[in-house]
Amino acid sequence: MARLLAKAKEVREALYPVLQQSAFAERGVLTPDEFVKAGDELVGKCPTWAWESGDASQRKNYLPADKQYLVTRDVPCAQRASTVEGCGENIETEGDFVVPKVTTPSSTEAEVDDVCASLEEASLQVNDDAAAPATLQTRRYDLSITYDKYWQSPRMWLFGYNEQHAPLTQKQALEDIVSAYALRTVTFERHPHLADLPHASIHPCKHPQAMKRILDQAARNGKGVDPAQALFFFLKFIANMVPTIDYDFTHDAVAG
Repeated sequence: MARLLAKAKEVREALYPVLQQSAFAERGVLTPDEFVKAGDELVGKCPTWAWESGDASQRKNYLPADKQYLVTRDVPCAQRASTVEGCGENIETEGDFVVPKVTTPSSTEAEVDDVCASLEEASLQVNDDAAAPATLQTRRYDLSITYDKYWQSPRMWLFGYNEQHAPLTQKQALEDIVSAYALRTVTFERHPHLADLPHASIHPCKHPQAMKRILDQAARNGKGVDPAQALFFFLKFIANMVPTIDYDFTHDAVAG
């Protein structure tokens, strides 16, 4: 059944037309070109992220061959999500999916700086806690961001390893995701560019809505958000779901 469902999703996406005209301001979605520009911005300011070409047989013709998806590897995860104080407070339920509440920017540059500062601060806290004897040994994750043609949005994929670098089980991976999202917003599927074990994937169906809220509030404040900044905001609301996976978002890199 799982294979049939995966195949059906592949067919659905293959038949769905590629978004050609920008609808970022209207619907919070990205064209493939906007996704690439946002990826270039992320790679330029956060150098642990990089573009990958992936398996040649799985490449999408609407993306450049050398910019099929973004990846950052060996990302530390020193604690389980349940140990984070206040974990899961900033959530809303919409139908069968749980989505993060998003704060809105007073200005784009200030918000990007705030994102980086807050995540850097969280990183320091995780590092401090990791030194305590009661803390679990650090797990590691490979994270990737693909473009979902059907949802016209970035999509996050996670693949974790334990302290001996053996792949995490699905049950173990769910320990690093806020319980409100686990098995409701998160599924385990084959990565669209890789042929290895299933990855945890944060379903993108609510991502455009979350982005649209940010855009609408920015507009009410008389500000605009460039599509090139989209992945910074995307990573911010993904951080609500995986608060202890400490991916690179350094303040100095973005502020400059």
